[in-house]
Amino acid sequence: MKCAFCESLNTYELKKKTKLGYRQYHCRDCISQYNERSGTPYNFLHYPTDVVLLVVFYYYHFKNSLVDVTEHMALRGFSISHETVRLWSQQFGTEVGIQFRARRQGLCGKKWHMDITYLWVESRWCYCYRAIDKAGNLVDVYLSETRDKKAAEMFFKSCKSTTGIMPEQITTDKEKAFPAAIKKALGAEIKHHDSQYLNNVMEQHHRGIKSRCSVMKGFKDFFCALNFCYVFEEIRQFFRVNQHPLSERRGLIASKFQEFKNIMIAAA
Repeated sequence: MKCAFCESLNTYELKKKTKLGYRQYHCRDCISQYNERSGTPYNFLHYPTDVVLLVVFYYYHFKNSLVDVTEHMALRGFSISHETVRLWSQQFGTEVGIQFRARRQGLCGKKWHMDITYLWVESRWCYCYRAIDKAGNLVDVYLSETRDKKAAEMFFKSCKSTTGIMPEQITTDKEKAFPAAIKKALGAEIKHHDSQYLNNVMEQHHRGIKSRCSVMKGFKDFFCALNFCYVFEEIRQFFRVNQHPLSERRGLIASKFQEFKNIMIAAA
């Protein structure tokens, strides 16, 4: 294994493993001793890497509060606090969200549906701008304290930057700020349909973030809310298997989780 400090290949494996069972190595060039997790944030944790991955997965994929996740892990024999769950979900969840966001570059369709929903943040309602393509795949999400032309324009610019795709058509409800924002952010040649009936698919798609946030009873910090929305939507999109029959989803979730683990380890 390559040295975690000088990247030399002149290394050998030690017979003794770490307390958590990870293999240890010694570098002949820089005379350093390291293990499989050296050079990553996981190396300073007193728990196996798989425990961290499960915590992040349980928190974002299921409708669990911080305390719920600690109880799930207690059933597996690991005693962790709700504050540990919060720190891990923010630190490692953010990194995997960034990775998923980069992997979606250029993969969504060119016909988008866009709408706004409400989230309770810092004892007030904030506005969550969300967009999906015709197939139901995530385009982008954006949390704003205001609901106006400027916020809509910022959202459409973010959609273009995130996906790297210029849409052909955007369907929204009859929000007055959208036509001017689309024209300024994306150009006048974009077809814009402002029909609440045609945009009912977005009302159904809002259920994911709305039902997940209802368990949390709102957010106490705007930045934490923004971070959670980004990571939750990216992980939700990654594990999206609605297009497959229910009988096939059980087999797909296992392979998806293994890929999820590999990406999280690589992201760190």
